[in-house]
Amino acid sequence: MEEKIKSRMILIGIVSMLLTAIMTITIFHKAYEEQVRSDIKTLTTAFSAVYGNFDDYNQLQSFAIRGARITLISENGTVLFDSENNASSMDNHIKRDEIISAKKTGFGESTRYSATTGHKTYYYAMLLPDGNIIRTAIYVKAMYSDYNNTIPIITLIGLFISIISMLLSQMLTKQLVKPIEAMAENIEDIEKGVPYKEFEPFAIALKEHQNEKDESAKMRQEFTANVSHELKTPLTSISGYAEMIENGMVKDSDIKVFAGKIHSQALRLIVLIGDILKLSELDEPNSSDLSETVDLYELAEHTIEMLSLNAIKSNIQMHISGNGAVIKGNKIMLSELIYNLCDNAIRYNKSGGYVKICVYSYDGKAFIDIKDNGIGISKEYQERIFERFFRVDKSRSKETGGTGLGLAIVKHIALQHNGSIRVESQTGKGTTMSVVFNAAGN
Repeated sequence: MEEKIKSRMILIGIVSMLLTAIMTITIFHKAYEEQVRSDIKTLTTAFSAVYGNFDDYNQLQSFAIRGARITLISENGTVLFDSENNASSMDNHIKRDEIISAKKTGFGESTRYSATTGHKTYYYAMLLPDGNIIRTAIYVKAMYSDYNNTIPIITLIGLFISIISMLLSQMLTKQLVKPIEAMAENIEDIEKGVPYKEFEPFAIALKEHQNEKDESAKMRQEFTANVSHELKTPLTSISGYAEMIENGMVKDSDIKVFAGKIHSQALRLIVLIGDILKLSELDEPNSSDLSETVDLYELAEHTIEMLSLNAIKSNIQMHISGNGAVIKGNKIMLSELIYNLCDNAIRYNKSGGYVKICVYSYDGKAFIDIKDNGIGISKEYQERIFERFFRVDKSRSKETGGTGLGLAIVKHIALQHNGSIRVESQTGKGTTMSVVFNAAGN
């Protein structure tokens, strides 16, 4: 992190320096060029003011200062005087752009390669009172000579600034990173030592993530302990019964009874392992396709058919009402949800009781309510019934074959379908479990 910040600060410093240098050179170049042009025009104007005092054209030579070239041209374009060349050997200048412009407007200027000198030259011409034209010229190379001498100085200043930027970047990076490193060392109380305001959301999120991680680890530890306990109980029973039979400690007439107990405990193990595997599968993110179109009413009807024998054995009446409620989800998982809720409603009911299922849609939501008039759940336990292996009545749960994982599976399935579940219950009067989903298309 420190190296990245340092390198980026150095890069920013160098880029800033380069941009500043380029802008400075460009502005300086433009200002210098304008100044030189202004000086040439001033020189030409000064000459025109004293032109009438000259007795000899050769006196114009005194105006050829600062590398400027002076040329006097007659009205018909004949060169009368040139400060650098023999006037008589020079071509007629009547067709030169600056001369044409001066004859028309009083002054003219142009930049081009000089046929006489072979250099790129800037020209400024002015019409004199007697019809002659005075022209001042300066080579472009000479125009920028002083300016070009400043470029090495600007380059050295740029290099000096770059070196200072690198040193400052290194120093500032250490000052910036040091409190962050200190914050990282105090991860347990990271939100208390935040060095920069901008880091507060990050610190809070990191702390929450750490808490979630710790909580998850704790839940896994508890789950592992609970699984071990739940598996140990039936395995101990199976091992004990089998050992008694193996050692001839059971009468022949009781062997069938003991075999039945072994079979019962084995079935309990199978159901328990099945529920554990379902929970493990549900814990995996994006493990199931949730894009099927599912009619909850049809699933509820199918669940009643599957549980009809259990309901008859327990002397429980099952009813369904409502209408079609269609959602997007996983049909197998949603069938498991309805089955577990209905199965619990039968298990924890009383002879002659009922289980009523109501499926309906309203205001873009799909509802399924499962109501029974069984033993109910006391208020103190209603928040905990969705915990893994939690049982309100442990003896009754084990009697009826409950694993303590059914409602945990229900909650997981509801959450994976962006649904919610609500419990209303009174001891001795029954329970209503209500699950709400977004209807298909919402």
